[in-house]
Amino acid sequence: MRIEPRLSFFVAALLLGGGCTAAGDTDSAAAVDPLCEEGAAPTWQSWGKGFFVTYCNSCHAADSPNRFGATEGVSFDTYNEAVEWAPRVRARVLESQDMPLGGGVKEEDLYLLDVFLRCGL
Repeated sequence: MRIEPRLSFFVAALLLGGGCTAAGDTDSAAAVDPLCEEGAAPTWQSWGKGFFVTYCNSCHAADSPNRFGATEGVSFDTYNEAVEWAPRVRARVLESQDMPLGGGVKEEDLYLLDVFLRCGL
């Protein structure tokens, strides 16, 4: 997998302890995510759509032939659906980490999903 040079800098910063903060966090000691600050957060077109196709849409595409028990109507085919379900995606993928069912989301993709949900939507 090829990581763009700009992205690899930010992934390295995270891995070296750069950290992230949620919007509204007033802890002055907390680091602010550089992707949000510089307006370089991943967008639906640049990253989000590919993430959902890779990790989610085998079950959560509206036209999936077998949703493997995924709730009807919970689909991630479009930007608007990602926005609608963003709190649930955060809860299931980032917090409880029980989605996707097979696991396997790379650490850098978990980081970028967090940034995407906070700054790129």
